[in-house]
Amino acid sequence: MSEKRRATRMEMNAVLKLNSIQTQRDTDGLSHEEFTVNVLNVSTSGIAFKSKQELKLNTYYDLELVLWTKTKFNSVIEVVRMESIGNGEILYGCRFIGMKPSQELEIQIYEALQSVEG
Repeated sequence: MSEKRRATRMEMNAVLKLNSIQTQRDTDGLSHEEFTVNVLNVSTSGIAFKSKQELKLNTYYDLELVLWTKTKFNSVIEVVRMESIGNGEILYGCRFIGMKPSQELEIQIYEALQSVEG
């Protein structure tokens, strides 16, 4: 059974910075310092990355990603999927929370350019 996606996912070679969002009930065990992950793909609805840092499902993180245009992309993400891929790394699927329309447009433009080049 094929999985339906709301948005096309594009491969992207990038490293992004995440900061754990602290809450009063925060017990995720993270140091709450910035850490980096390796981005695999991005779409207007979410992002996939791999990391050795262990995150929990349904937790939120501040994300900073430098886009292909050198523009900084800031958003909040929610971890909605995780899968061990070996070598101590975990594949994470996250959805964007409160993405700005201008950020969605920039991703759509990149997607269009990539399909023309592809």
